[in-house]
Amino acid sequence: MAANVIKNEGRNYSLTAFGESLAKNDLFLNRSGSWWSLHLNICFSARSEPYRSFFAELGDRATWIPGSSVTSVVAQRIEKRTGTRFADATISNDLEGVMKMFTGSSPLTDLGLIETRKEAGKQLFRLGTPEVADETMVYALSLARERHFRNASTLHFTELTGIDFHHFLGISVNRLQRRLRELSRNRKWEEHFKFVEGKDLESIELRSKLWPKLAVLPLLQETEDTWI
Repeated sequence: MAANVIKNEGRNYSLTAFGESLAKNDLFLNRSGSWWSLHLNICFSARSEPYRSFFAELGDRATWIPGSSVTSVVAQRIEKRTGTRFADATISNDLEGVMKMFTGSSPLTDLGLIETRKEAGKQLFRLGTPEVADETMVYALSLARERHFRNASTLHFTELTGIDFHHFLGISVNRLQRRLRELSRNRKWEEHFKFVEGKDLESIELRSKLWPKLAVLPLLQETEDTWI
């Protein structure tokens, strides 16, 4: 349920609006846009940990990190962000599942979000440099709005990077700034957002179509595959 595909009401389970869109447009999950949508929904979910902090921690590092060290650093990050300390065993079990998602045959591996290699028998991880489509960027922005800035009409660029937005996409702060500027000049997205630049301050004006239920359709229907 962290991916927001299904919801439960008592003992009954059903598809969410996002799950219905996914089933209608790519039932067998053959397209990279569908996997990007799943990844981003987890990152912005209320039940995102430790998936979210795994990406945030890798994004803050310029070097490879051994899988054996991930549990402790991610647990510390979660505690710092939420004020809650989880047992290492709990984090370790959940993270093992997350890391397997990017070392096995899952299509997530082929998005290029995470790079892995082995050295001296140890599995190493670092944030990748995936190809991020325009539709992916806008959908991520809509999820960030819904999760963190629902009542805002404008947000500062630093507020966006402050929630690790760029790490979830595998891009640098400078590249994110450049992409938002470019997208803002595209008429296709003028009803979604506007990137406003002022002296020493950039902000993002959130417009009427920047909501997940609207932004997900271009991602699922129009995005060219970006498999590595």
